[in-house]
Amino acid sequence: MCYNCCKLPRCNDIPIKRYFLPLIGVFGLAYLPEFRNFVYLPLIITFGFLILFWNFPWIVYYTASKPLYYQDLFIDEKKLPNYDVDEGIKYKFKLILETVLIISNALLTGALADYYLYKTTGNEGYIEIVGVTGGIIKIFQMINNTISRFMLKILKRCVRKENIDLKRRQIENIERIIRLKRHQSTVWKEIELTNQTENRVITRERAGTF
Repeated sequence: MCYNCCKLPRCNDIPIKRYFLPLIGVFGLAYLPEFRNFVYLPLIITFGFLILFWNFPWIVYYTASKPLYYQDLFIDEKKLPNYDVDEGIKYKFKLILETVLIISNALLTGALADYYLYKTTGNEGYIEIVGVTGGIIKIFQMINNTISRFMLKILKRCVRKENIDLKRRQIENIERIIRLKRHQSTVWKEIELTNQTENRVITRERAGTF
């Protein structure tokens, strides 16, 4: 019934993580006085941003991506040198980096929400709250960039090592195939020589009978 009459995407085509999106409504609990304390607020913020970053990982990738500079306007990125990395290796390390960034960013937002609550529980004015908010955003950016650089350096080394191992295995497989073909050609030559020798013997025996 749904397949024939409905023009919307089928349920099977929707990623499983999309079904968790309604859970970001947990942010609404942060406005209730009962949950605005140093225990529940960071848990609510961490859980909500974990769902959000999981469904939209480009948000965390944006903080770990290269900024756009003036010189980039005249650079053809397609002509830049690139590692010949297998697609399986790319997917593996992309998944690792994505998981680490999602979890670290979610925990960081929860910790900063706790710090924000601590800084705004007094009789601060709006100017002070804006200043605290800007400082927290800057702290978030610095910590996030540090984590991203650290992870990217580790993963880059792992990608190089994995790529070298992959090329080594490919070379070994090619050498194994070449040795196998050489062995097969040697066997065929021996078989041909044996057949030629047998044919000569048979011809001589027939000539002797005449």
